[in-house]
Amino acid sequence: MNILRKKILFSAIFLIVSRMLVAAPTDTISVMVYNLLFYGHYTSFCTPVNNNVDDKDGYLKTIIDHTLPDIFAVNEMGPNAALAQRILNNVMNTNGRTHYAHATFTNTTGSNLVNMLFYNTNRFQLYDEAVVANVLRDINLYSLYYDDPGLALGADTLFIHILVAHLKAGSSASDQQTRMQEVSSMMGYIEQKEIRGNVLFMGDFNMNSSFEQAYQLLTWHPNEEIRFYDPVGQSGVWWNNPDMAPWHTQSTRVGSHDCFVTGGMDDRYDQIIVTQSIMEGTRGLHYVTDSYKTIGQDGQRFNQSLITPPNHSEPPDVISALFNMSDHLPVKLSLAVTDFVSSVAGLDNTPGFVTVNIPGEKFEIILDDKTGPAKLEVFDARGVVVDRMELNIDTLPYPISVNISFLQPGTYLVRISLEGMKPVVQRLIVL
Repeated sequence: MNILRKKILFSAIFLIVSRMLVAAPTDTISVMVYNLLFYGHYTSFCTPVNNNVDDKDGYLKTIIDHTLPDIFAVNEMGPNAALAQRILNNVMNTNGRTHYAHATFTNTTGSNLVNMLFYNTNRFQLYDEAVVANVLRDINLYSLYYDDPGLALGADTLFIHILVAHLKAGSSASDQQTRMQEVSSMMGYIEQKEIRGNVLFMGDFNMNSSFEQAYQLLTWHPNEEIRFYDPVGQSGVWWNNPDMAPWHTQSTRVGSHDCFVTGGMDDRYDQIIVTQSIMEGTRGLHYVTDSYKTIGQDGQRFNQSLITPPNHSEPPDVISALFNMSDHLPVKLSLAVTDFVSSVAGLDNTPGFVTVNIPGEKFEIILDDKTGPAKLEVFDARGVVVDRMELNIDTLPYPISVNISFLQPGTYLVRISLEGMKPVVQRLIVL
């Protein structure tokens, strides 16, 4: 692209900062992951008779009507992009809902089963997508930008990164080694690309215990910034352990079934784990204590089915839908949205005015209120800092000139912080 054609488009050229920096209102968002069990993909054992996709649409709709997640990740969708649109049309955007969208279909490995993400566009916009590992199946990274209409202008610098995986099944040494390769590849990617802050890793991990090498890498990674934590702190042996019954996610059935795995509830394969930023709420999202839940699990299911003994943990129609939909149960948690600039939330002052000029290959921000140390940061769509300047504002007005010629087309955020004052944040688009 011709650099001279690049332009910076701001939602406002002249910004009155005091209007921008009202503290963000408290909000709560819900995140859910679910293995859909061969949704839309028929095999010799999962057939139109015992795993009919039309029937599954009805079951899944009942579950979504009840849970209404803002972020919904799925495993085991069939290898057809049209299936994502089918779920969107038949399940997500029904009963008057029109606000859900889905991410881009990927299948770089040619697998029979893929991941997908659905999200509430009233609260999020999808800014970036990547396949971060593909040892066996794609491991997907979806970066979302919190964009709630009620959020105060200037406080909406909140990114959340969702990693979705369906790791290798099986308990043999070879299976465990493959899972280690998958996780190692994923962790290498997010470390190299500096994916930091609010990161969740979710999906069907297919692990029997927290002692497995791959899980140890996730939760004890040498780089603490990308280390993951179990929100409910249930380390140990998950498989066939009655003490772990409240967290078991498979299997919903006993007896025999050609498509569904049976044997009763005794595995914690499906999980959501999060970074320290989310556990501590340091980057605008805070795990809501006790919100982590296996939908349909009452802790009384060890080696038994979802429906026997009677299950009163959810409405009867939801329990029935869970039983018929999949041999897994969905896992859900809630995140509280806090002020992104909470570290300076107690400060009342903000810079007086910021004027933005657009002179071609650079933009200028003119501060005309306060002197002292300052910092300017430019974030890309993943929330990664792509430029940073340490400044000393010693005269007023003080122009800050930022070169944009190296930026690729896309959406960015600029944040200016002055010592003792709340930051100024503004979105920009490079064309």
